[in-house]
Amino acid sequence: MTATAAHSNTEYVTTVTVPAERVMTNTPRPRVVSSLTLAATSTAVHVGLLFLNYTLIKWDHQELALNGETLLSEMVMQAVKLTGVPDPSPRWVDLDDLALVCVRLMLFDHAVVIEVADRHREPPNPSEDFRWLSKRWNFYPTQAGRVVWCELELPHFELTERGLPKRPASRAPRIQRSPPPHVDEELLRSVRKGLKNL
Repeated sequence: MTATAAHSNTEYVTTVTVPAERVMTNTPRPRVVSSLTLAATSTAVHVGLLFLNYTLIKWDHQELALNGETLLSEMVMQAVKLTGVPDPSPRWVDLDDLALVCVRLMLFDHAVVIEVADRHREPPNPSEDFRWLSKRWNFYPTQAGRVVWCELELPHFELTERGLPKRPASRAPRIQRSPPPHVDEELLRSVRKGLKNL
């Protein structure tokens, strides 16, 4: 059994360090960034999921946990498979040149971005579920390998005065209903009286 070395770091961001090869203008800045470095072993996926859940609870966005778990587990699993030791019981020799996987979560006003950095250099080939669950995804090369990222859109809803989400207005066309027929109250009274007498 192997242990996964982990180092967690959370920082509130005022400026973002963008890699030199990806300088962009008008880049939105994350409100909060949290990162975790893992040994690329079979335990990395589980530890990464614990980190994701803890961070989403801390950021008060637990509603993204299920989709986030699916996306993060696929990204970390691929990183471990391509650069690390996926065997749950490796030999000591297998751990000589152990790679690291860095998981970084960024909270923006509109989304949570999940990044996984590893030393593999090829573009990723994500599953259909991955493509369907993430709003956007891509990768970019770094000097040490690559960073695969995906975006989970934050839910948009208004809150009621009690803090509950408002139900969205229906987009279905309004049904034209005919006015209710005239009710003969005398007839209803006699029916009610007859039923009571039974």
